[in-house]
Order: sequence, then C-alpha cells, then structure tokens
Amino acid sequence: MKTLLEILNLSVEHLQKKGVDEPRLSSELIITHVLNIKRLDIYLQFERVLSDEEISKIRTLLKRRSELEPIQYILGETEFYGLKFSVDKSVLIPRSDTEILVQTAVEYIGDKPLNVFEIGTGSGCIAVSLAKKCKNINITACDISDQALRIAASNAKLNGVADRIKFINLDILKKVPDEKFDVILSNPPYISKIVIESLDKQVKDFEPLEALTDGGDGLSFYRRIKEIIPEILKQGGSVFLEIGYDQAETIKSIYEKSLKDIKILRDYSGNNRVFSGKLV
Repeated sequence: MKTLLEILNLSVEHLQKKGVDEPRLSSELIITHVLNIKRLDIYLQFERVLSDEEISKIRTLLKRRSELEPIQYILGETEFYGLKFSVDKSVLIPRSDTEILVQTAVEYIGDKPLNVFEIGTGSGCIAVSLAKKCKNINITACDISDQALRIAASNAKLNGVADRIKFINLDILKKVPDEKFDVILSNPPYISKIVIESLDKQVKDFEPLEALTDGGDGLSFYRRIKEIIPEILKQGGSVFLEIGYDQAETIKSIYEKSLKDIKILRDYSGNNRVFSGKLV
C-alpha cells in the first residue's frame, strides 16, 4: 500500500521521464480527479493510504497523460471565462485567448436584446459564456458535428443558459440560416494546412482537425462569412471573429469593402487575436 505522497512523487517522476509539460500539475489534477478532493487536500492528506482501486485508476489516467493526451480530455472538463465546460475529443479545447473574443462581444452587447449567430460552436464555450453575461440575448449556434452539438447543449444546461441558445447542425460553407442576426461571431478553423504539421503533438494528434484547419490556407471561413454577410447580418449589425496572430492585414483586406469601423484587438500575449467590424 502506498501513501498519497508516494503516489504523487511517483506520478511526477513518471511524467517527467515521458517529457510531459508541467508534470506536477498534471499529477495533482489526475489525483484530485480520482480521489474527488481539492488540490490543497493533497498536501493536507500526505499520509493517506490509497486503495488498490484508487491507485489503478490514477495509473490509467497517468498512462494517457504520458502519451501526451491533453489533461482536459482526460478529466473530461475545463474552465473558460470563469465557467466549467465538459469537453471530449470531438471538440476543440477552449483557450484563454478566445476569452478576448467573448469579452469584446460582451462589452458591445451589454444589456441590449439582440439575436446572435455563432459559427462553429464546438464545446459551446463562446455561446454559453456570452449568454451567461448578456441576459437579454438569444443565440443560434451552429456546428457540423452532432457530437459537438451534444456537448455544447450539455454545457448550456450545465451553466443555466439552455433556454436562450438554439444549437443547429449546419455546414456554413454550403448553407445559411433562414434569418438575419444583430451579431455574428466565430472562432473558425484558421490554421493553414501547411502549418498544421508543425503544431504540438498534444494539439495535432488529439484535437479535431476540422476545428483547427480548413484544409487550405486558413482563410476559407473568413471569405465565406464575408460572402454571406448580406444574407445573415442586419444593417448596423456587428461581426466578431477570432483570427490567427499573423492574419490581421489579410482579413482586413477581405472585409474592407463590406464592413466599416474595422478593429483588431490583441490577446493576453500581445498578438493580434480579434477582428471586429460593422455593417452600415
């Protein structure tokens, strides 16, 4: 039988040997998940003796992490914009940079009773976070993955906003919704096919490729959104899009004849991250 301290130390050592980033954090998160305790409790219960079943469960999850599977998929959840979200391999893991997109939209919408359309909802983190902050909006969020839509719907229910978000299966590259909206927002697949192979193994080998890349130059969704703006955006409506750090000028050129008041906002690292513009 081994104590909690012994298991923690062995776990950290194992992940270090496998080259896993932040091996102690991953070990702590796996242990707290299996034992259903808080991270602080690990250090308050050092002498706790673990059962064979507990140790077996920890080892199973450690093996997955040692193979570089993202910790969010292993735990089945993550945090975004201060909220909890369920995730699995059918959806992109929410990133903190995307919180800039949400915050920008929140500041624009405020308490206004607007209809919002999100393209490529994935886990639903953008739509759910926006609905949580802006109490008077209604959101239609689309995706081409039925599994992603199921995850998104469960996250809307988990965070108490399911009554104001409608999730639909729609391939925006081929079809458009049959109504117009006040706001369009999206974090589309914007990584080019050329760049995808250079990504970290944890990203390219585990996260859904269709949520990362358009299989081309990374601009397909921006061109398509520009093309359908007259059909889906009301006059005076606004567009908010996440963009790649090196795409600002290119995307400006795509929209400069369609939108006014174009702005580019930076993320926490100082990289260009959010594009916004208005149809006037």
